[in-house]
Amino acid sequence: MVDSNRLSHAILLCEHNGGGAFPLALALAQYANCRDRKDGDSCGVCPSCHKYRKLIHPDLHFVFPVSSTKELSESEKKAPISDYFLNSFTDLALRNPYFGEQELYESLDIDNKSGNISVNEARRIFEKLSLRASEGFYKVMVIFLPEKMNQEAGNKLLKIIEEPPQQTLFLLISHNPERVLQTIRSRCLRIDLKPMDREEKNTAAPASDNASMRGTITTLLEAVSRKDLAATFPIWESLAETGREKQKEFCLYSEEFIRKIFLVANGLESLADIHPAEEEAIRGLAKGLKPHFYEKALSVLDGVISAVEGNVNPKLVFCDMCNSLLQAM
Repeated sequence: MVDSNRLSHAILLCEHNGGGAFPLALALAQYANCRDRKDGDSCGVCPSCHKYRKLIHPDLHFVFPVSSTKELSESEKKAPISDYFLNSFTDLALRNPYFGEQELYESLDIDNKSGNISVNEARRIFEKLSLRASEGFYKVMVIFLPEKMNQEAGNKLLKIIEEPPQQTLFLLISHNPERVLQTIRSRCLRIDLKPMDREEKNTAAPASDNASMRGTITTLLEAVSRKDLAATFPIWESLAETGREKQKEFCLYSEEFIRKIFLVANGLESLADIHPAEEEAIRGLAKGLKPHFYEKALSVLDGVISAVEGNVNPKLVFCDMCNSLLQAM
């Protein structure tokens, strides 16, 4: 698209959490602004490439979901925007460009809250893009998780995304594109990235074994297989005390964990992509869970995610989750 001068002004990159859309967006932006690109790649050594690699190019801007924290000043707490957290964001991106939503919130120290992209952020985008590019061919606005944008912010951004200033490039990275405001989504070129396999993941960024979540879901499923209701009490009480984003992350991890158990139980281990640290627990649970349990369990966890997103009382949500999983056995 760049070489044929057909680069869309707004591209929506859709990925699984941590699937590589962010480094792809940076590579595209760097290539579009490279002074000596050739053979389908940027040169990597010109002043523009050098600044892109360090995330300090003056025409490269980032927007991501944020929330107020105690470190902000009183005036900043009233209207938090990405600029207040930019150092933490770039530190994370340089350390691990394959970061996910929860890793972002942890790096910003808002892991017990849900971030959002507000109308104040939209106003700041207008201010930044109203200026001419200072060094590059393109002004680039990378928006991480546009599904976190509220209606007011989306309405304000709609005009500039529809009719952007000359040589402006919007790169939106979404984990849940169906939740991106339809008016924004319809004005972007959508590109879906296929999930990386284990080898690609390990080459890109060492995989985490998610020890804490693995321990929690393993203990819960062992209690469920024994139909031990009392053993689930400390589990749901602990889950209810965590923040909403961690609760959703636990449910998504648990769904994937249960999928792996199902595959092993049905002789399809080669499709399970099991992390070495998970293997013992998965093999043990594959022997104890009933065949009809898996589909019901995934339905229960989908319901928990919806309830968490709907701000339902977490103690009720996770107590009911444990009861429902027991009944599913």
